[in-house]
Amino acid sequence: MMRDLIRRESHDTAFASFLQSQTAGGVVLLVVSVIAFILANGPLWEVYDNFAHMHASVQIGQWDLDLDLSHWVNEGVMVFFFFLVGLEIKREILVGELSEPRKAALAVIAAAGGMIAPALIFTLFNIISPDTLRGWGIPMATDIAFVIGVLSVLGNRVPVALKVFLTGLAIVDDLGAIVVIALFYTENFMVMNLLISLTFVFASWMYGKKGGANGVVFSLFALGCWYFILESGIHSTIAGVLMAFTIPIRQKYELDELNHQFRMSFLDGDFEIKEHHLDPLERIIRKSESPLERFEHKLQPWVAFLIVPLFAFFNAGVHLSTHFGFGLFMKPHVLGIFFGLLLGKPLGILFVSTIAVKRGWATLPDGVNWRAMIGVGFLAGLGFTMSLFISVLAFPEGSPTLQEAKLGILLASLTAMLIGAPLTYRALAPQATDN
Repeated sequence: MMRDLIRRESHDTAFASFLQSQTAGGVVLLVVSVIAFILANGPLWEVYDNFAHMHASVQIGQWDLDLDLSHWVNEGVMVFFFFLVGLEIKREILVGELSEPRKAALAVIAAAGGMIAPALIFTLFNIISPDTLRGWGIPMATDIAFVIGVLSVLGNRVPVALKVFLTGLAIVDDLGAIVVIALFYTENFMVMNLLISLTFVFASWMYGKKGGANGVVFSLFALGCWYFILESGIHSTIAGVLMAFTIPIRQKYELDELNHQFRMSFLDGDFEIKEHHLDPLERIIRKSESPLERFEHKLQPWVAFLIVPLFAFFNAGVHLSTHFGFGLFMKPHVLGIFFGLLLGKPLGILFVSTIAVKRGWATLPDGVNWRAMIGVGFLAGLGFTMSLFISVLAFPEGSPTLQEAKLGILLASLTAMLIGAPLTYRALAPQATDN
């Protein structure tokens, strides 16, 4: 019983911490994106662009790794983002909301529909344009930070079950995006380097399986994995996900000692005696925290308040003077991205969710009706971070196609938010509780 209590308490705390960091992180992400957009369209445009393409290198003897700042962020710093995503996926599948098939069913099914429909819409717009067809993966993604941030603004009328559903949907969505990146956005594939990287993954898994929990050791394995993934041709951020799956979710602890200290802390006595027993109890509880939960707690604020905003700073700055105009909406890739996110997401999510609920495969979240699901479907069209990331992989750096794709993502995400937030708010009003 004590074991189950600790696990349940740990998961509840992790989920609450996740929501809080994502809510505040969404606000920071929005502010940084606006700043980048202003810099890209003001008198400091050339300074901003030159800074993004400033080179920095790491050299050890004859070995040298030279990238510009935007690439260091996209291929290096963002590994931490994908590592955190991997930790969240593993936690939710093993002990979280995706561990119970019936509770996970709607999120998984809805995510699948929300990925397939946007990709089909993009493909329809670009079927006769082979140069842009490569961007079909761009409108598949949902930005959980922005979505949770929007839900937090809607206040207490948003039930926790809806937040849990959207979090599960976004996590499955992220997993799908990761698979798409690994399979379809890889060039100049080198098998030997991939095999070497997998030896670091295996070593990390064995270390964790044997009870290892030292963060420095895991970091060294991760560094080796990242470098050889980078050299293999697969996008280096996949290393973050692979390494996350090797981190143990359970940690051994002495249950008898924990029970003893727990009982002693509630014995009658003065404050100093209770304090004397509470200290070792706290140490045991901290020690019982799994490496996965420890890394997740430590990384969440760094990812939410530094890494993702840093990515947005280097990728959300679209120079309007050369790309914005009526002709923008005549470009097939822009139309595919815009309507894929804005219409593909809600249509895909609602279509498959309706089938799943009517056939009894899943149920709607508690306190959520179909009108709210329509609003949620539009909110899922907030692609932003992952969509921007895939666009960088899909189109040549610095090309007009890439800049236009980014602008399509920004416009679609903004429109989806302006439509989805009011719809969700009105549908969740106290008088609108029927299903």
